[in-house]
Amino acid sequence: MDDDFFNKALAYALAVNEVNACGGKIVAFPTAGSCGIVPGVLWAWRDARAPSLGPESEAFQDGFIHASAIGILIAARATLAGAAGGCQAECGAAAAMAAAGLCALMGAESATAVDAAALSLKNSLGLACDPVAGLVEVPCVKRNAFMAANAITAASLAMSGIRSAIPFDEVVGAMKAIGDAMPASLRESSEGGLAATPTGMGYWDKIK
Repeated sequence: MDDDFFNKALAYALAVNEVNACGGKIVAFPTAGSCGIVPGVLWAWRDARAPSLGPESEAFQDGFIHASAIGILIAARATLAGAAGGCQAECGAAAAMAAAGLCALMGAESATAVDAAALSLKNSLGLACDPVAGLVEVPCVKRNAFMAANAITAASLAMSGIRSAIPFDEVVGAMKAIGDAMPASLRESSEGGLAATPTGMGYWDKIK
């Protein structure tokens, strides 16, 4: 694709999470495993669409404030931990945060940002947390890029006037219910999903 913003968002999201996977210093926003999604999307938009917008500017910080507010609401009503709610609670929550932050950066009202968060989170309901060999490389790193795309799509839909048929609070409630119903094998235990495939199991031997 030749869209500079989209390509940058994917690259930034991958890069930040690669730093995490390598043991580097990152900001867990909202978690270490999902740390590339929010900064990837927001910094990519700034670099591609508004390079004159300084990191200290109120407009840029407003994007992170909206993202943070969504994360706080999810944490209060459900969870941000993959061990408690699956990856829908980590990368899914981060994508919802990024979608809201992106809307704010593009000048949308808060209600539109909340709709974007709801649209994004609905698209990741049921996502398992299944780190291969107990590590954060697979599928976590690439999942950051996919969820950055999710956030951009949700923000684009909301900015075009599409509203979420289910209110954000109810989407979060559904996420919690789904997470509670997930078997332990799909909640960061590395006992199910991709981690339990023959190839996935083979990585245990490679890291011993």
